[in-house]
Amino acid sequence: MNLIKRNIADLDVYYIKNDKFKTIEAFFVFSNDFSEKFVNESTFLTEILSDSTKKYPSTEKFKLVCDNLYGLSKMSHYHFEGSLDITMFAISSVNDKYLPEKHVFNQAFDILLEMIYAPKTVNAKFTKKIVKEKLSQAFEMLLSIKQNKNAYSYNQFMKAYLRNNTDHIGIFPNEEGLRDFTQESLTKVHQRLTTEDNLKIFIAGDFDFSEMDNLIETKAEKIRNRSKKEFAFKPFFRSKKELDTNLVIDKTSSGQTRVFIGYDLNFPHNQENAMTMALFNELFGGFENSLLFSNIREKLHLSYYVFSHYSVGNHLFYINLETTKDNADKAINEVKQQLLNCQKGEIDEVLFIQAKNNIINRWQTAVDSQVKTMLYNIIDFFRYENIFDETEKIKMLENITKADLIKLINSINLDTIYIYTSGEY
Repeated sequence: MNLIKRNIADLDVYYIKNDKFKTIEAFFVFSNDFSEKFVNESTFLTEILSDSTKKYPSTEKFKLVCDNLYGLSKMSHYHFEGSLDITMFAISSVNDKYLPEKHVFNQAFDILLEMIYAPKTVNAKFTKKIVKEKLSQAFEMLLSIKQNKNAYSYNQFMKAYLRNNTDHIGIFPNEEGLRDFTQESLTKVHQRLTTEDNLKIFIAGDFDFSEMDNLIETKAEKIRNRSKKEFAFKPFFRSKKELDTNLVIDKTSSGQTRVFIGYDLNFPHNQENAMTMALFNELFGGFENSLLFSNIREKLHLSYYVFSHYSVGNHLFYINLETTKDNADKAINEVKQQLLNCQKGEIDEVLFIQAKNNIINRWQTAVDSQVKTMLYNIIDFFRYENIFDETEKIKMLENITKADLIKLINSINLDTIYIYTSGEY
Protein backbone atom coordinates (compact mmCIF):
# COMPACT_ATOMS: atom_id res chain seq x y z
CA MET A 1 0.00 0.00 0.00
CA ASN A 2 1.50 3.31 -1.12
CA LEU A 3 1.01 6.75 0.36
CA ILE A 4 1.14 9.32 -2.44
CA LYS A 5 1.92 12.87 -1.34
CA ARG A 6 0.54 15.85 -3.27
CA ASN A 7 0.87 19.56 -2.69
CA ILE A 8 -2.35 21.23 -3.77
CA ALA A 9 -2.80 24.97 -3.25
CA ASP A 10 -0.11 24.79 -0.55
CA LEU A 11 -1.97 21.98 1.27
CA ASP A 12 -0.32 18.67 2.22
CA VAL A 13 -2.53 15.93 0.78
CA TYR A 14 -1.93 12.18 0.90
CA TYR A 15 -3.68 9.62 -1.31
CA ILE A 16 -4.05 5.92 -0.59
CA LYS A 17 -5.24 3.98 -3.61
CA ASN A 18 -7.55 1.14 -2.59
CA ASP A 19 -10.12 -0.56 -4.84
CA LYS A 20 -11.22 -3.07 -2.21
CA PHE A 21 -14.11 -0.92 -0.91
CA LYS A 22 -17.03 0.99 -2.41
CA THR A 23 -16.44 4.08 -0.30
CA ILE A 24 -14.05 7.01 -0.29
CA GLU A 25 -12.73 8.18 3.07
CA ALA A 26 -11.41 11.69 3.67
CA PHE A 27 -9.61 12.60 6.90
CA PHE A 28 -8.58 16.10 7.97
CA VAL A 29 -5.92 15.60 10.65
CA PHE A 30 -4.81 18.60 12.70
CA SER A 31 -1.74 18.53 14.94
CA ASN A 32 -0.17 20.92 17.42
CA ASP A 33 1.93 20.83 20.56
CA PHE A 34 -0.01 19.24 23.41
CA SER A 35 -1.43 21.67 25.96
CA GLU A 36 -3.01 20.36 29.15
CA LYS A 37 -4.87 23.68 29.45
CA PHE A 38 -7.05 22.87 26.43
CA VAL A 39 -7.95 19.20 27.00
CA ASN A 40 -11.56 20.02 27.92
CA GLU A 41 -12.07 22.46 25.05
CA SER A 42 -10.41 20.22 22.46
CA THR A 43 -12.43 17.17 23.48
CA PHE A 44 -15.78 18.94 23.53
CA LEU A 45 -15.02 20.87 20.36
CA THR A 46 -15.06 17.70 18.25
CA GLU A 47 -18.51 16.85 19.65
CA ILE A 48 -19.87 20.35 19.04
CA LEU A 49 -18.59 20.60 15.48
CA SER A 50 -19.92 17.19 14.44
CA ASP A 51 -23.39 17.84 15.91
CA SER A 52 -24.37 20.94 13.93
CA THR A 53 -23.08 23.76 11.73
CA LYS A 54 -24.11 27.27 10.78
CA LYS A 55 -25.90 25.91 7.70
CA TYR A 56 -27.37 22.91 9.53
CA PRO A 57 -28.04 24.36 13.00
CA SER A 58 -29.55 21.28 14.63
CA THR A 59 -28.50 17.66 15.03
CA GLU A 60 -31.63 16.55 13.18
CA LYS A 61 -30.98 18.78 10.15
CA PHE A 62 -27.35 17.75 10.01
CA LYS A 63 -28.30 14.07 10.16
CA LEU A 64 -30.92 14.51 7.43
CA VAL A 65 -28.47 16.05 4.95
CA CYS A 66 -26.04 13.17 5.61
CA ASP A 67 -28.80 10.59 5.15
CA ASN A 68 -29.72 12.20 1.83
CA LEU A 69 -26.15 11.68 0.64
CA TYR A 70 -26.61 7.90 0.63
CA GLY A 71 -25.95 7.58 4.35
CA LEU A 72 -22.82 9.71 4.55
CA SER A 73 -21.05 8.88 7.81
CA LYS A 74 -18.92 11.39 9.67
CA MET A 75 -16.65 11.15 12.66
CA SER A 76 -14.52 13.41 14.81
CA HIS A 77 -12.01 12.63 17.50
CA TYR A 78 -9.44 14.36 19.70
CA HIS A 79 -6.60 12.62 21.50
CA PHE A 80 -2.98 13.17 22.46
CA GLU A 81 -0.05 11.13 21.22
CA GLY A 82 3.19 11.72 23.05
CA SER A 83 3.80 15.45 22.74
CA LEU A 84 1.08 15.95 20.10
CA ASP A 85 -2.49 17.19 20.12
CA ILE A 86 -4.22 15.33 17.29
CA THR A 87 -7.73 16.24 16.14
CA MET A 88 -9.42 14.31 13.34
CA PHE A 89 -12.52 14.98 11.27
CA ALA A 90 -13.55 12.45 8.66
CA ILE A 91 -16.25 11.36 6.25
CA SER A 92 -16.99 8.05 4.58
CA SER A 93 -18.93 8.51 1.34
CA VAL A 94 -20.18 5.99 -1.19
CA ASN A 95 -17.97 6.23 -4.28
CA ASP A 96 -19.69 8.07 -7.15
CA LYS A 97 -18.86 5.23 -9.56
CA TYR A 98 -21.38 3.03 -7.73
CA LEU A 99 -24.19 5.61 -7.69
CA PRO A 100 -26.78 6.67 -10.29
CA GLU A 101 -25.91 10.33 -9.73
CA LYS A 102 -22.49 11.95 -9.69
CA HIS A 103 -20.77 14.60 -7.54
CA VAL A 104 -21.93 12.97 -4.28
CA PHE A 105 -18.38 12.97 -2.92
CA ASN A 106 -18.10 16.63 -3.90
CA GLN A 107 -21.12 17.39 -1.71
CA ALA A 108 -19.78 15.14 1.07
CA PHE A 109 -16.49 17.04 1.01
CA ASP A 110 -18.44 20.29 1.43
CA ILE A 111 -20.11 18.78 4.50
CA LEU A 112 -16.69 18.01 5.96
CA LEU A 113 -15.51 21.59 5.38
CA GLU A 114 -18.76 22.96 6.81
CA MET A 115 -18.29 20.85 9.94
CA ILE A 116 -14.76 22.16 10.56
CA TYR A 117 -14.76 25.74 9.34
CA ALA A 118 -18.38 26.95 9.65
CA PRO A 119 -19.63 26.16 13.15
CA LYS A 120 -22.85 27.43 14.64
CA THR A 121 -21.78 30.60 16.47
CA VAL A 122 -23.24 33.96 17.49
CA ASN A 123 -21.08 37.05 16.96
CA ALA A 124 -18.17 34.75 16.05
CA LYS A 125 -18.31 32.97 19.42
CA PHE A 126 -19.77 29.67 20.56
CA THR A 127 -22.97 30.24 22.49
CA LYS A 128 -23.44 30.41 26.23
CA LYS A 129 -26.00 27.64 25.85
CA ILE A 130 -23.50 25.16 24.39
CA VAL A 131 -20.88 26.06 27.01
CA LYS A 132 -23.45 25.51 29.76
CA GLU A 133 -24.45 22.15 28.24
CA LYS A 134 -20.86 20.94 28.01
CA LEU A 135 -20.03 22.07 31.54
CA SER A 136 -23.06 20.17 32.77
CA GLN A 137 -21.96 17.12 30.80
CA ALA A 138 -18.44 17.37 32.26
CA PHE A 139 -19.67 17.60 35.85
CA GLU A 140 -22.01 14.66 35.25
CA MET A 141 -19.03 12.68 33.96
CA LEU A 142 -16.98 13.60 37.03
CA LEU A 143 -19.84 12.56 39.30
CA SER A 144 -20.23 9.31 37.38
CA ILE A 145 -16.49 8.63 37.75
CA LYS A 146 -16.67 9.21 41.51
CA GLN A 147 -19.65 6.86 41.82
CA ASN A 148 -18.14 4.13 39.64
CA LYS A 149 -15.36 2.46 41.58
CA ASN A 150 -13.60 1.09 38.51
CA ALA A 151 -13.60 4.49 36.79
CA TYR A 152 -12.67 6.34 39.97
CA SER A 153 -9.74 4.05 40.83
CA TYR A 154 -8.41 4.23 37.25
CA ASN A 155 -8.67 8.02 37.27
CA GLN A 156 -6.87 8.31 40.62
CA PHE A 157 -4.19 5.84 39.55
CA MET A 158 -3.48 7.83 36.39
CA LYS A 159 -3.09 11.01 38.45
CA ALA A 160 -0.54 9.23 40.64
CA TYR A 161 1.21 7.50 37.73
CA LEU A 162 1.43 10.68 35.64
CA ARG A 163 2.37 13.00 38.51
CA ASN A 164 5.55 14.13 36.72
CA ASN A 165 4.01 14.16 33.23
CA THR A 166 0.92 16.38 33.32
CA ASP A 167 2.40 18.82 30.82
CA HIS A 168 2.28 16.27 28.00
CA ILE A 169 -0.34 13.67 29.01
CA GLY A 170 -3.85 14.86 29.83
CA ILE A 171 -6.76 13.47 31.81
CA PHE A 172 -10.30 14.24 30.67
CA PRO A 173 -12.34 15.79 32.16
CA ASN A 174 -9.75 18.11 33.66
CA GLU A 175 -11.63 19.24 36.76
CA GLU A 176 -9.44 22.25 37.46
CA GLY A 177 -9.65 23.37 33.83
CA LEU A 178 -13.44 23.49 33.92
CA ARG A 179 -13.23 26.74 35.90
CA ASP A 180 -11.76 28.39 32.80
CA PHE A 181 -14.07 26.72 30.26
CA THR A 182 -15.90 29.64 28.62
CA GLN A 183 -17.23 30.90 25.30
CA GLU A 184 -13.92 32.65 24.81
CA SER A 185 -11.74 29.61 25.61
CA LEU A 186 -13.78 27.34 23.33
CA THR A 187 -13.67 29.88 20.49
CA LYS A 188 -9.93 30.37 21.01
CA VAL A 189 -9.25 26.64 20.69
CA HIS A 190 -11.32 26.50 17.50
CA GLN A 191 -9.39 29.44 16.08
CA ARG A 192 -6.12 27.73 17.03
CA LEU A 193 -7.29 24.53 15.32
CA THR A 194 -8.23 26.23 12.05
CA THR A 195 -5.32 28.67 11.77
CA GLU A 196 -2.30 27.52 13.81
CA ASP A 197 -2.55 23.74 13.64
CA ASN A 198 -0.66 21.82 11.00
CA LEU A 199 -3.18 20.17 8.65
CA LYS A 200 -2.67 16.99 6.68
CA ILE A 201 -5.43 15.63 4.44
CA PHE A 202 -5.66 11.87 3.84
CA ILE A 203 -7.97 10.40 1.19
CA ALA A 204 -8.40 6.68 0.51
CA GLY A 205 -10.41 4.76 -2.05
CA ASP A 206 -10.73 4.01 -5.73
CA PHE A 207 -10.56 7.43 -7.41
CA ASP A 208 -8.74 9.33 -10.12
CA PHE A 209 -5.90 11.35 -8.60
CA SER A 210 -6.18 14.21 -11.11
CA GLU A 211 -9.90 14.59 -10.52
CA MET A 212 -9.32 14.63 -6.76
CA ASP A 213 -6.55 17.22 -7.20
CA ASN A 214 -9.00 19.44 -9.07
CA LEU A 215 -11.73 18.98 -6.49
CA ILE A 216 -9.43 19.95 -3.61
CA GLU A 217 -8.06 22.92 -5.54
CA THR A 218 -11.58 24.28 -6.06
CA LYS A 219 -12.26 23.96 -2.30
CA ALA A 220 -8.87 25.23 -1.12
CA GLU A 221 -9.93 28.78 -0.32
CA LYS A 222 -12.35 27.42 2.31
CA ILE A 223 -9.47 25.64 4.07
CA ARG A 224 -7.72 28.22 6.24
CA ASN A 225 -4.86 26.12 7.58
CA ARG A 226 -1.55 26.90 5.91
CA SER A 227 0.85 26.48 8.82
CA LYS A 228 3.99 24.63 7.75
CA LYS A 229 5.29 24.18 11.27
CA GLU A 230 5.77 20.48 11.94
CA PHE A 231 4.96 19.30 15.44
CA ALA A 232 7.12 16.32 16.33
CA PHE A 233 5.83 13.15 17.99
CA LYS A 234 8.02 12.71 21.10
CA PRO A 235 6.62 10.16 23.54
CA PHE A 236 8.40 10.01 26.85
CA PHE A 237 7.65 9.33 30.49
CA ARG A 238 9.35 11.18 33.33
CA SER A 239 10.24 8.48 35.79
CA LYS A 240 9.85 8.73 39.51
CA LYS A 241 12.02 11.21 41.35
CA GLU A 242 11.58 9.29 44.58
CA LEU A 243 13.95 6.48 45.53
CA ASP A 244 11.07 4.27 46.66
CA THR A 245 8.07 3.07 44.70
CA ASN A 246 5.27 5.62 44.55
CA LEU A 247 2.72 3.81 46.77
CA VAL A 248 -0.77 5.30 46.98
CA ILE A 249 -3.48 3.77 49.16
CA ASP A 250 -6.98 5.13 48.64
CA LYS A 251 -9.84 4.26 50.98
CA THR A 252 -13.35 3.19 50.02
CA SER A 253 -16.22 2.27 52.33
CA SER A 254 -16.86 -1.20 50.90
CA GLY A 255 -16.26 -3.52 47.99
CA GLN A 256 -13.37 -5.36 46.44
CA THR A 257 -9.80 -4.09 46.31
CA ARG A 258 -8.65 -2.63 43.01
CA VAL A 259 -4.94 -2.53 42.22
CA PHE A 260 -3.03 -0.71 39.50
CA ILE A 261 0.71 -1.15 38.96
CA GLY A 262 2.44 1.35 36.67
CA TYR A 263 5.91 1.00 35.16
CA ASP A 264 8.62 3.20 33.74
CA LEU A 265 9.68 1.95 30.31
CA ASN A 266 13.32 2.96 30.39
CA PHE A 267 14.08 2.43 26.71
CA PRO A 268 13.83 4.62 23.59
CA HIS A 269 10.50 4.80 21.80
CA ASN A 270 10.84 3.63 18.22
CA GLN A 271 8.87 1.33 15.97
CA GLU A 272 10.91 -1.79 16.74
CA ASN A 273 10.83 -1.28 20.51
CA ALA A 274 7.13 -0.43 20.45
CA MET A 275 6.32 -3.61 18.54
CA THR A 276 8.45 -5.70 20.89
CA MET A 277 6.72 -4.13 23.89
CA ALA A 278 3.29 -4.74 22.35
CA LEU A 279 4.27 -8.41 21.94
CA PHE A 280 5.32 -8.60 25.59
CA ASN A 281 2.08 -6.94 26.70
CA GLU A 282 0.09 -9.54 24.77
CA LEU A 283 1.80 -12.55 26.33
CA PHE A 284 2.10 -11.01 29.81
CA GLY A 285 -1.48 -9.87 30.37
CA GLY A 286 -3.17 -9.13 27.06
CA PHE A 287 -5.53 -12.10 26.64
CA GLU A 288 -7.13 -15.03 28.48
CA ASN A 289 -4.13 -17.38 28.15
CA SER A 290 -1.58 -14.76 29.18
CA LEU A 291 0.84 -15.28 32.05
CA LEU A 292 -1.02 -13.04 34.48
CA PHE A 293 -4.44 -14.45 33.69
CA SER A 294 -3.28 -18.08 33.76
CA ASN A 295 -1.30 -17.79 36.98
CA ILE A 296 -2.89 -15.08 39.13
CA ARG A 297 -6.52 -15.72 38.26
CA GLU A 298 -6.76 -19.34 37.11
CA LYS A 299 -4.00 -21.13 39.03
CA LEU A 300 -3.65 -19.14 42.27
CA HIS A 301 -7.17 -17.65 42.44
CA LEU A 302 -5.78 -14.31 43.62
CA SER A 303 -7.94 -12.03 41.48
CA TYR A 304 -11.31 -11.74 39.78
CA TYR A 305 -9.67 -10.25 36.71
CA VAL A 306 -6.18 -9.16 35.76
CA PHE A 307 -4.78 -7.63 32.58
CA SER A 308 -1.91 -5.50 31.32
CA HIS A 309 -2.11 -2.49 29.04
CA TYR A 310 0.55 -0.88 26.85
CA SER A 311 -0.11 2.64 25.55
CA VAL A 312 2.18 3.02 22.55
CA GLY A 313 1.46 6.70 22.00
CA ASN A 314 2.22 7.76 25.55
CA HIS A 315 4.87 5.12 26.39
CA LEU A 316 2.95 3.75 29.39
CA PHE A 317 2.59 0.22 30.74
CA TYR A 318 0.42 -0.84 33.65
CA ILE A 319 -1.33 -3.80 35.26
CA ASN A 320 -4.91 -3.71 36.58
CA LEU A 321 -6.48 -6.34 38.82
CA GLU A 322 -9.36 -6.75 41.27
CA THR A 323 -9.01 -8.92 44.34
CA THR A 324 -9.89 -9.20 48.03
CA LYS A 325 -8.08 -7.06 50.57
CA ASP A 326 -6.47 -10.17 52.07
CA ASN A 327 -5.05 -11.23 48.71
CA ALA A 328 -3.89 -7.82 47.49
CA ASP A 329 -0.27 -8.13 48.63
CA LYS A 330 -0.06 -11.70 47.34
CA ALA A 331 -1.40 -10.64 43.94
CA ILE A 332 1.00 -7.68 43.72
CA ASN A 333 3.95 -9.88 44.63
CA GLU A 334 2.91 -12.45 42.03
CA VAL A 335 2.80 -9.76 39.33
CA LYS A 336 6.32 -8.75 40.35
CA GLN A 337 7.45 -12.38 40.27
CA GLN A 338 5.95 -13.05 36.84
CA LEU A 339 7.74 -9.99 35.43
CA LEU A 340 11.00 -11.08 37.06
CA ASN A 341 10.60 -14.58 35.57
CA CYS A 342 10.18 -13.08 32.11
CA GLN A 343 13.19 -10.82 32.60
CA LYS A 344 15.18 -13.95 33.45
CA GLY A 345 14.07 -15.51 30.16
CA GLU A 346 11.36 -17.87 31.44
CA ILE A 347 8.93 -17.43 28.54
CA ASP A 348 7.11 -20.43 27.08
CA GLU A 349 7.65 -20.84 23.32
CA VAL A 350 4.01 -21.77 22.67
CA LEU A 351 2.77 -18.64 24.45
CA PHE A 352 5.34 -16.53 22.60
CA ILE A 353 4.06 -17.77 19.22
CA GLN A 354 0.41 -17.48 20.23
CA ALA A 355 0.93 -13.84 21.24
CA LYS A 356 2.43 -13.10 17.81
CA ASN A 357 -0.50 -14.79 16.08
CA ASN A 358 -3.02 -12.79 18.12
CA ILE A 359 -1.48 -9.50 17.00
CA ILE A 360 -1.24 -10.61 13.36
CA ASN A 361 -4.92 -11.63 13.39
CA ARG A 362 -5.91 -8.16 14.66
CA TRP A 363 -3.90 -6.47 11.89
CA GLN A 364 -5.47 -8.70 9.25
CA THR A 365 -8.94 -7.96 10.58
CA ALA A 366 -8.21 -4.23 10.50
CA VAL A 367 -7.59 -4.20 6.75
CA ASP A 368 -11.15 -5.48 6.20
CA SER A 369 -12.33 -1.96 7.06
CA GLN A 370 -11.13 1.08 5.13
CA VAL A 371 -11.77 3.37 8.12
CA LYS A 372 -9.64 1.15 10.38
CA THR A 373 -6.95 0.94 7.71
CA MET A 374 -6.93 4.74 7.46
CA LEU A 375 -6.63 5.12 11.23
CA TYR A 376 -3.71 2.67 11.33
CA ASN A 377 -2.05 4.59 8.50
CA ILE A 378 -2.51 8.00 10.11
CA ILE A 379 -1.24 6.83 13.49
CA ASP A 380 1.82 5.17 11.95
CA PHE A 381 2.43 8.28 9.85
CA PHE A 382 2.62 10.52 12.91
CA ARG A 383 4.52 8.05 15.08
CA TYR A 384 7.05 6.71 12.60
CA GLU A 385 6.71 8.80 9.42
CA ASN A 386 5.66 5.79 7.39
CA ILE A 387 2.41 4.00 6.61
CA PHE A 388 0.72 0.86 7.83
CA ASP A 389 1.97 -1.97 5.66
CA GLU A 390 0.47 -5.24 6.85
CA THR A 391 3.10 -7.42 5.14
CA GLU A 392 6.05 -5.41 6.46
CA LYS A 393 4.65 -5.25 9.99
CA ILE A 394 4.02 -8.98 10.07
CA LYS A 395 7.58 -9.58 8.88
CA MET A 396 8.94 -7.24 11.56
CA LEU A 397 6.91 -8.97 14.26
CA GLU A 398 7.88 -12.46 13.15
CA ASN A 399 11.56 -11.46 13.25
CA ILE A 400 11.38 -10.52 16.94
CA THR A 401 13.13 -13.21 18.97
CA LYS A 402 12.71 -14.07 22.62
CA ALA A 403 16.22 -12.73 23.18
CA ASP A 404 15.14 -9.36 21.71
CA LEU A 405 12.11 -9.26 23.97
CA ILE A 406 14.00 -10.27 27.11
CA LYS A 407 16.66 -7.64 26.50
CA LEU A 408 14.01 -4.93 26.14
CA ILE A 409 11.87 -5.82 29.15
CA ASN A 410 14.89 -5.75 31.44
CA SER A 411 14.56 -1.97 31.12
CA ILE A 412 11.08 -2.04 32.71
CA ASN A 413 11.11 -0.57 36.23
CA LEU A 414 8.34 -0.34 38.81
CA ASP A 415 7.07 3.21 39.30
CA THR A 416 3.65 3.35 40.98
CA ILE A 417 1.38 1.03 42.95
CA TYR A 418 -2.14 2.29 43.55
CA ILE A 419 -4.48 0.36 45.89
CA TYR A 420 -8.16 1.25 46.31
CA THR A 421 -9.46 -0.70 49.28
CA SER A 422 -11.82 -0.67 52.26
CA GLY A 423 -10.83 -0.31 55.91
CA GLU A 424 -7.25 -0.34 57.10
CA TYR A 425 -4.55 -1.64 54.80
